[in-house]
Amino acid sequence: MKRRMVALFLATCMSVGMLAGCGSEEQSNKSAASGEAQDTETQNEDGGLVWNEEQQMYELEEEIANGSASLKLWVDNEQLAVAVKEGFEAKYPGTVVETEVVSSTESVGKLMLEGEAGTGADVFIIPHDAIGDAMNSTVIGMMGNYDTIIRDRFLDSAVETIDYEGNLYGVPYLTESVALIYNKTLLEQLASEGLVDSAEPAKDMNDIMALAEKYNDPAANKWTIRWEAGNSYMNHMFVTSFGYELFGADGTDPDSANFDSQAVVDGLKYFEQFRPYWDVNQGDANWDTTVVEFAKGETPYLICGPWSLEEIGKGAEENGFEFGVSKLPMFDGKQPYTFSGVQVVCVSSYSKYPAAARALAMFIGSDEIESFAYKTLGKLPALKDGSTIDGLNEDAKVQAFMEQAQFSKAMPSIPEVSYFWTAAEGMYRGVWDKTITPEDAAKKAQEDFEALRASGQ
Repeated sequence: MKRRMVALFLATCMSVGMLAGCGSEEQSNKSAASGEAQDTETQNEDGGLVWNEEQQMYELEEEIANGSASLKLWVDNEQLAVAVKEGFEAKYPGTVVETEVVSSTESVGKLMLEGEAGTGADVFIIPHDAIGDAMNSTVIGMMGNYDTIIRDRFLDSAVETIDYEGNLYGVPYLTESVALIYNKTLLEQLASEGLVDSAEPAKDMNDIMALAEKYNDPAANKWTIRWEAGNSYMNHMFVTSFGYELFGADGTDPDSANFDSQAVVDGLKYFEQFRPYWDVNQGDANWDTTVVEFAKGETPYLICGPWSLEEIGKGAEENGFEFGVSKLPMFDGKQPYTFSGVQVVCVSSYSKYPAAARALAMFIGSDEIESFAYKTLGKLPALKDGSTIDGLNEDAKVQAFMEQAQFSKAMPSIPEVSYFWTAAEGMYRGVWDKTITPEDAAKKAQEDFEALRASGQ
C-alpha cells in the first residue's frame, strides 16, 4: 500500500510538470516553457513538457539549453563523471553539467537531506536494491515516455528491477554477478602433474574440494579457492543451490524471508564443509586475500565479479599467467543461483529541470557511455544487444559472466531487503567462524530479520 501511495504521489507530480524527459542538439534549444508553437504532428504534451515523437525525446528546459542553469550529476567514479560531462555537453552544445563523486550506496540518503533544499543532484546512480528505499522516501521520478525505449534497449531482468506498477524509475545501465575465475596456466600445470584430470575449469565444487586435499598448503598461504566468505552477496549461491528463494519466487513477498527453511540449513551445512579448504576467518577473507592474492598466479580458483578483472589482468601480465572465467560449477550436483545487481541511473523528483535530467540519465545509458564503462572501467552493459558496443560480444570473459547471468536472480528491491543483508551476514559469518551451528544460525537469522522489520531500523 505504501508503494502504491508513493507511485500515485509521483504520478501526480508528473501531471503538474515535475517529471518528464529529454532533448536534442537538433532542437535549437526549444522548450515547452518558451511558449513557442509546436508541430502537433510530431510533438505532444506530457505533464507540461513536450515530447518530440520524431526524435523520441523531450525538449530541454530553456535555462538548461542556453546554459544559464546547470545540471548536477552524482556518480561514484571520477573517470565516469568526466566522460559523461564532456559527452553530454558536446551532444547538447551550451549545456553545463556539474559533477560530484558520491558513492552509489549513499546517494539516496544524501538526496533525502539535500533534495528539498535544492542542493541535491538532478541525476544520480544507485544499486537497484536501493530502489525501494528511494521510492519510500520519494526522491526518484518516473521516466515518462522513455519507458518504451528503455524496455526495448535493456535486458528484461534489469528492467524488472525498476518497474513498479507499470512505470519505470530509472535507466538500468550496468549489470553484474559473480562467476568462477580460474588460472588457465596453473590448471594446465596441475593437469600435467596429475593433480587434476583436465585443465578445464571444475564442473562441481566437490572437484575443487578434492583438488584442495592435494594442493593446499596453509603454512605457505596456498589455497585452491578463495572468495569473501563473510560476504552474504557472495554466499547466496550456497543456499540457492538447495532451493532457497528470497522473498518468494518473484522476490516481492516481505513475509517470505524464510531463513529458517530446510533449504537454508542444507545450504549452510554445505557452506560449512568448505572451511577446512579455505581456512581463514571470515574477517580475513577480503579483497587483498582473495582478488589480490589470486592475481599473484598461485591460486587455481576465485569466486568474484567483473569488478575484479582489472586487478587480475594487471597481475596476470606481471606474473605471466593466463586466466579465464566460467559460470559457477554445480554445488554437489545442484545448480547454484547467484545474486545479480543492476546499477540504475535515476532522476531526482526534486529536480527543477526534469526534461534535461532525463536527457542526462538516458545519455548515461547510451552506447557512448556504455562503451566507456565497458572498455575503461571493466563494467558490463545491461543491454539486450551487445553488438552496439565494440568488442563486447567477442569478449570471452564478459560472455562467461553473461552466461552466469542466466543462473542469477536480481537482488530484491523491496525495502525489507535491507533487513535481509544484516541478518544474512550474521548467519554466514557465525557458521564460517564456527561460533554457531547451521540450524541455530538459520533460526537466529529469521529472528533477527523479524526484529529488524518490526523496529523499522
